[in-house]
Amino acid sequence: MQITSVTSVRDEGPYLLEWIAWHRLLGVTDFLVASNDCRDGTDRLLDALADAGVLRHLPQPPMAEISGEKGTPKSVQWRALKAAWAQPERKSSDWMLISDVDEFPMIHCGNHRLTDLIAALPEETEAVALAWRLFGANGHTAFTDQPVTGQFTRSAPPAMLHPVAATFFKSLFRPAAFQRPGVHRPTRRPDAPPAYWVDGSGRALQGPYLSDRRLSLMSLDGYRALAEMHHYSLRSVEAFVVKSDRGLPNRSLKGIDLHYWIERNFNTEENRAALALAQPLAAEIEALKALPGVAALHQAACDWHREAFRRLILTPGGYHLWAGCLHAANSAVLSDRLARQLLRQFQSVGGAGAAEGTGEDSG
Repeated sequence: MQITSVTSVRDEGPYLLEWIAWHRLLGVTDFLVASNDCRDGTDRLLDALADAGVLRHLPQPPMAEISGEKGTPKSVQWRALKAAWAQPERKSSDWMLISDVDEFPMIHCGNHRLTDLIAALPEETEAVALAWRLFGANGHTAFTDQPVTGQFTRSAPPAMLHPVAATFFKSLFRPAAFQRPGVHRPTRRPDAPPAYWVDGSGRALQGPYLSDRRLSLMSLDGYRALAEMHHYSLRSVEAFVVKSDRGLPNRSLKGIDLHYWIERNFNTEENRAALALAQPLAAEIEALKALPGVAALHQAACDWHREAFRRLILTPGGYHLWAGCLHAANSAVLSDRLARQLLRQFQSVGGAGAAEGTGEDSG
């Protein structure tokens, strides 16, 4: 079975090897990785991995060149997805997953492999909605060169309603059933009937959830029994400060700020599910580091991120973000009553587009 993973990266050097190792353990056979404007050497690390046959690297033009072109996609991430969709792997793949380097599919059935999940789904399934599980900083302030999945072991509860990002999902899908890729979900031809979608418990999605514009599983429950998507969008405080300087890949006007931190920093419950793969993951990472040039490039990227943090906190913006994140050590899960009140207000002020209608990732 051919399973292709697609991602777009910028300055993700310290985290790339773990992400690739994790997906290889899950059964991903092919990787299409686009890069743009890398300052930490992620692009050189990708070249070394490509030379070793681990992945295919799709370098993208710098943002300055993209912004000057007429009729270009709305973001560098969309441009990368378009380039990946045009590759032969898309036509030959049985399944495809489009995700970011801070996202890790967690399979709760069988041996935690994608094939275990696929075998547990209805035969007619064309796409699976993998719900985000938001992981907080877990008290980690400093950047550490250790697997993210091992450091951050506290997350939001499974049924959290607010913020709306807690109900977002990414998609594992059969590319032959869709016309175009998407950040969260692929789209069908306009004249085609809805695809057969299921949630992470293998239950058929119906009604508004079949809309190609629907990004949220809001109002559903129990949709994580077979699989979900662990989302480590913060990592440590130091890592977050560096991420804020990088920005989001597909929404350059959306800031990575203290509000973003508060909406993601949920450490409500212990979540050690990812540790089931800790030992094979460590071995796979070491195997990747043994490839020519890879270990040195990984180390250089880590050094760059440490130096970037030291530089950023000497600026007023970097200092205030650092201090604010340290003070906001945990975010509160709201009562059901308050969460529903906020969701109603969110929809009344036009925020519903974040759950349906924009097609954009909130990071």
